[in-house]
Amino acid sequence: MWKKHIVGAVVFLMAWGACVNASTGEGEATRTVTDLQASIMTMMKNGRDLGYTNRYQSIAPTVENTHDLDTIARLVVGRHWKELDANQQSTFVETFRNLSISTYAGRFKDYSGEQFTILSETSLKRGHRKLVTSHFVKSDGGKITFNYILHQVHNQWKIISVSINGVSDLALKRAEYGGILRKDGFPTLIERLKSQINKNANGL
Repeated sequence: MWKKHIVGAVVFLMAWGACVNASTGEGEATRTVTDLQASIMTMMKNGRDLGYTNRYQSIAPTVENTHDLDTIARLVVGRHWKELDANQQSTFVETFRNLSISTYAGRFKDYSGEQFTILSETSLKRGHRKLVTSHFVKSDGGKITFNYILHQVHNQWKIISVSINGVSDLALKRAEYGGILRKDGFPTLIERLKSQINKNANGL
């Protein structure tokens, strides 16, 4: 998630459509993000005592409830999704689910007074989606901007993309995973994801 900027905020917003009806009031999409961030804060405050395995177990239900992981998995593979057979698709979704949860458990493990602040909930013109913007305020006062794009799944707003300081994690993964599939094939992609899961577990 914390990667060098290669996608600007303007490009990110243009890709998803111009924004309309911005509001700072709490809507249903905002509540989804608030639930995620509340769980992250609880995990951070108890992070060292919990250890990685318990952090993973504690955040997993929230990640699964607030993210549309099946859709995200298809999006990060892009056009290659249809080239995978049913078993490969199932394997990728499950491995990607583990990676997503392990990323939260591995990255948010300490607490030094940090906090999340919701800035706005915005409707997007494209595809009945919402954009929720939030600041992560670090202990030194520095701010990181999180943009969450959500859509509805069975009348529940779920996250399908996260942008950090203008960099879309979905776009980064799509470029990376597509390149691996083209050059090295599906088994190598799964190996790379599992390697990253192990790194998250070991604090690397």
